[in-house]
Amino acid sequence: MTSSPGEPSFKDSALYILMFVAITWGFQLVPSAWFEGFTAQTMSQIMNALGLSSSHGFEGGKAYLTLLGGVRDVYVTIVRECTGIHVWGILLGLVLPLRGGSWTRKAASLVYGAILIFLMNVSRIFLTVYLTAYNVPPFTWLFASPTVETYHYPISFLYGMIGVAILILTITRWFLPELGETLIGLPAGFKVLLKRYWR
Repeated sequence: MTSSPGEPSFKDSALYILMFVAITWGFQLVPSAWFEGFTAQTMSQIMNALGLSSSHGFEGGKAYLTLLGGVRDVYVTIVRECTGIHVWGILLGLVLPLRGGSWTRKAASLVYGAILIFLMNVSRIFLTVYLTAYNVPPFTWLFASPTVETYHYPISFLYGMIGVAILILTITRWFLPELGETLIGLPAGFKVLLKRYWR
């Protein structure tokens, strides 16, 4: 099986995907309790700085965040998925196995990515909690008695799709053009294999 000049081989594409899966899965084993507490603390400080009434802490070994004084009081438990740590794992899995790109540019892209992920996650949590606590048109016209879940799932979905796209596009443009080239070229690596079995 051969590929055209300039196209990644099946071996290159398969190895990149295997490394991505291994790194992403391995990163999920990293403990996150400290970061859950940090996320709750950061959110509470931001809300209080904006003149809202918020508190945070640990209860039963789990971090929590509150927003009081709105139309309804909000209490949320901050779990691993609330920290964005899984997105960091995906970013590591995308960047570290790249064959091209210097380690300096890879490191810069990871630092930039970590900051961007954190900022997007903070704004995502703020929107979810604030919209639950306060009646904000036009959402209040659609939901009579919203809960955290009312906003959590659609906001998280949008942030997940748009946020990851922004992350990949900006890293490709500013730090690692090899990332975009690798992702675009992945299907070409499997083209020979597909031609062989789908004739």
